[in-house]
This record gives sequence, structure tokens and C-alpha cells, in this order.
Amino acid sequence: MPRNCSMKCLKKDVASWGILISGYSQKGRLKEAFRLCTRMIELGIGLNSTVFTNLLKSLSDASVLEIGEQLHSLVIRTGLSTNVSVITAISNMYVKCRQLQRAKLVFDQMVETNAVAWTGLMMGYTRAGKQKDALALFIRMLKEGVEMDQFVFSITLKACSGLEYLNLGRQIHGYIVKLGLESDVSVGTPVVDLYIKCSCFDSARRAFKRISEPNDASWSAIITGYCQIGEFEKSLQIFRSLRLKDMAMNSFIYTSIIQACSALADYNMGAQAHADAIKRGLVSYVHGESAMITFYSKCGRLDYANQAFESIDEPDTVAWTAIICGHAYHGNASEALKFFRRMQSSTARPNEVTFIGVLTACSHSGLVTEAKLYLESMSCEYGVDPTIDHYDCMVDAYARAGLLQEAYELVKNMPFEADAMSWKCLLGGCWIHRNLELGEIAAENLLQLDPDDTAGYILMFNLYGLHGKWDEAARVRSVMGARKLKKELSCSWITVKGKVHRFVVGDKHHPRTDDIYRKLKELNCSVTDVESIHLTEEDVSFGLPERKQLLMEHSERLAIAFGLISVPNNVPIVIFKNLRACKHCHDFAKHVSMVTGHRITIRDSCRFHHFHLGKCSCDDYW
Repeated sequence: MPRNCSMKCLKKDVASWGILISGYSQKGRLKEAFRLCTRMIELGIGLNSTVFTNLLKSLSDASVLEIGEQLHSLVIRTGLSTNVSVITAISNMYVKCRQLQRAKLVFDQMVETNAVAWTGLMMGYTRAGKQKDALALFIRMLKEGVEMDQFVFSITLKACSGLEYLNLGRQIHGYIVKLGLESDVSVGTPVVDLYIKCSCFDSARRAFKRISEPNDASWSAIITGYCQIGEFEKSLQIFRSLRLKDMAMNSFIYTSIIQACSALADYNMGAQAHADAIKRGLVSYVHGESAMITFYSKCGRLDYANQAFESIDEPDTVAWTAIICGHAYHGNASEALKFFRRMQSSTARPNEVTFIGVLTACSHSGLVTEAKLYLESMSCEYGVDPTIDHYDCMVDAYARAGLLQEAYELVKNMPFEADAMSWKCLLGGCWIHRNLELGEIAAENLLQLDPDDTAGYILMFNLYGLHGKWDEAARVRSVMGARKLKKELSCSWITVKGKVHRFVVGDKHHPRTDDIYRKLKELNCSVTDVESIHLTEEDVSFGLPERKQLLMEHSERLAIAFGLISVPNNVPIVIFKNLRACKHCHDFAKHVSMVTGHRITIRDSCRFHHFHLGKCSCDDYW
């Protein structure tokens, strides 16, 4: 065979070996790839840069570090340590194997660098939580005049987001605009995310509008932003639009939407989103499942919340906390504590929020001794240092139980400076148990810390009125007037056949107003005798006829009446309210559940109340 033909075959063989090794590497079949590599060496066929690059790219975690080190040694022996693509692949291999110091050493020894090498090391620092090191590399790139691309800016902006470096992020954004890259989705999306993380939603919205073709990550960022500023309806509007257009979704979008539905107590939309996420396989196993638990709990469906929780193979701390808090806010202290004991037997560890749920469960059920034991055990048994929020829960537990002196002593002697909530919990207990002396102390301290706390003024006004101290009550009203403070308007809403019906006190705008008031009159007649027997001093002090008329038209009563004329007898009436339920409406709901046989659930600003056959799940301990 002629010599030139032999060389041609040899070249063909080298290319064939390289293609085959590349194919195995890309498919993750490393054993076959390295077996071919070894065979090449045995046959005396030299490994070229393409083979090394493909092999190094296939090494993606610490379990193959030893193989990577052997390849690194082989690269040096074959004289390819100055090849830019090979040495870049080595640096990136060490990054993926979490050997950042060695990656940096290789990077610093490179004779020539490119954007890929810089980007790889920056990405490694960012993923390891070393955002400052990533930004230091970016500054080096600027000083050395390295040509930037979209990926460099993307990683740099992510580092700024992690550190919430708004000023630096704005400067980088300005540079991006100067280069004409802001419409590129790979750069525009991190810009949006930066502004959202730094609570600059207007800037985020403007940056989003400049992205020429937003992708699922872009939409996820802007939806998260709307949720962050409380515009949940807007986030749902965007979600509906994306579904209609059959746009690509991701698990983060669904998690945000479920959280929005939780805030709005929109059961129908949330259930649809949950079903859609399951259908698309986009339920996040990090946050999505826990969001489902919280969603169903907040919508009054603890049965579904339990199912969502039990479907998780290994619940993490967030999932355990979600189910514990769900039962706590439904007043199911025994169930909440049962889940906590199950959590203790698992590998998950309770955190600060978990104990908020546990202490809330105890507080809402009068388990004062248990609450005290849990508070005392937090640090020594679980390594969780109590915060002011945990002590406030304990103050609330004492105050609700009528142990006002103990609550007061705890406020004065806790290892933190008492905050407005500390005094507010005590004041609430003083109102429940009619203690004017301590109430005045609590109100004075509360209003010093938060002079605009409307609830504090109203509680003191009522407490003074109860004790016949009308001059003092008038002064409280005068201060509220001077500060232009008004009690928040009560609003209740109920969903029937997928449509939300909202009511305010004395509301007469509903299409079925006549039917609602007719049913309400019927119910009021049946409850009048009950209420007249249980009149309180508070009723008398506020002028009974006018007050009684207002009571008859409270928003939750209107919602209950509408529910009775709209919902079948075998379907529970579920009502949501923005403020705490008053005693009279609480008694009214108990009475209606007794005379109609309907199950009624009301979620107010503090907790759930489940009414059935004249009794409430809270046992009137609220």
C-alpha cells in the first residue's frame, strides 16, 4: 500500500475514534468512552484536543474527580496544556467537581483565556454561594478588556441578585443597554430578577417590556414580582393569558400561582393550576408540594392538605411546617402537635417557623403549659434560638387564657425589647377578660411603638366604654380623628359555582339583594331571642337599637345568607373575611348551623372557625 494511502487511513481512523468517543461521552456512557480512549493509547494513536475536550465535558460531578485528575495529567504529558479549549475544559471540569481552588489555579495559569473560561469559573462561584468572588472576576474582566457576552452578564446579574447589590446591578444594566443587549432574553431575564429581588418592581416591569421574546423564566420572574407586591390578581391574569396562548411553563410559575391563590383564597383557580401542574409534570419537589399544602389549608380544605402532605415520600422541613401551621390555624391543636411528633421521628429538623405553628396551635387551644414547654425546649433540644415572635406567641397564650399578670411579666422580662405585637397580644387579652388597668398599660406602650395601630385605639375605646369611662373613650376617638385613622372596612366573600361574591357591611349592591335580606330577616328573627338573653355590657353601652341594626347587616351575615340561598344543603358554606370575626357574628353562625343543619366555615384574619350543629371548632376559645 502506498505511503500516502496509509497516512490517509490513519487520519480517517483518528477522526473515527474521536467521533465514537464523543458520541459515548455525550450519552453519558463513560466506561465505553474511556475504554476506547485506552485502546487508542495502546494502539499508539495520539489523542487530540477534540477527544480530551469531549471527555472532560462528560465529567459533571465529584464522583468522577479521580478520572478528571488522570485526564489532566495526561493532557500535560501530551503537551496540550497550552491548548485554550482543553485547558478551559479542565478548569470547568474542576468547577463541576466542586474543586473551585484547583479550577482557579488552572485558570490563573492559562496563557490565553476566553469568555467560556471566565464564565465557567464565575458560574462555579455563584453556585457555591460565593457571589463576591464571581463579581471580583467580572471586575477583572473589565480591567483586562475581555470581550463580554450574554452569559457573562447573566451570571454577573445573578450574583448581584444573590447579594441584592442594587447599585452595581444598575451600573451593569446600563452597560448592557449601551451594548444593545437588553432585549436578549438571556440578559433581560436576570435584569428583571435583580430588580424584583431588590424590591424595585417598576424597574423590573420596564426591563421586562424590553425583552423581545420572553421565555418561561422571564414570565416566572414577573409573576413572582406581582405576587411580591401583593398584586395577586395581576399574576393570575398573566397566568391565564399564558395558558390560552399555550406558552411554555415551568414549576416556578405554578408555585407562584398556587401562592397567589393561597393569598386570595381562590380555591377554584388554585385547584385548576394544581391539576394543570400535575398534568404537565411541573409540580416542584422543592417548594411546589409545600405550596399545595398551604394553599389547601388556607382554602379550608384540610382534607386535601393532608392528602398533599401524605403524597410526599420524604417531607422536608418546609412541608412539615406547612401541615403543622395549617392545622394550627384551623384550631386543630391535637393534630398539629401530632404532626410535630411525627416530624421529630423523621430526618427533618424543625426551624423557627415550625415553632411559630406549634406555639400558635397551643395558644389557640388554651394549651398554656405545653406552649411554655415547647418554648423552653427550642434552644436546648432543637438548636433553634427563640425570637421575639416566639415570645409574642407565648404572651398571646397567657393572655387568651386570662393569665394576664403572667403575660405582663413575660413582656417585661423576655430577653428582647418588647415590640408592638407583644403589647397588642396583652391588650387583646385585657379586652377579652375586661382588665382595664393592665389594658391601659398595654395600650400606652403599643401606641408609643405604633401610633397608627387602629386596632389598639378601637380596643381601648371599647374597653373604656365597657367600664363607663366615656370621657376617656372620647379622647381615644379624638386622637384617632387627629391622626385621620379609620377602622378598616370589613369585607367577606364566598365562592359559588366558580364566581366570587363579595359583601361589605350594609351591602345592597348584589343582584340578589332582596333574597339575601329576606333570608337574613328570617334568620334574625330566629336568633333574636337568643341574642336578647345574652346581651353584654358592651351592647348596652353602645346604644342597642342602632348597634343591633348594624350587627344584622355585618358582611359575614350577608355572605352566610347568600350561601344558604345558593348552596345545596349537603355542601359546606365557606366564607372568608379580612378582619377578625366579632362575637355576635360568631354566635350567629353557631345558631344558623344549628337551625339549618348546614356546615359553615369562616376564615377570619386570625384563624378558621368550623360551625356545625350549634358548635364551633374553636370551642369559643378565641
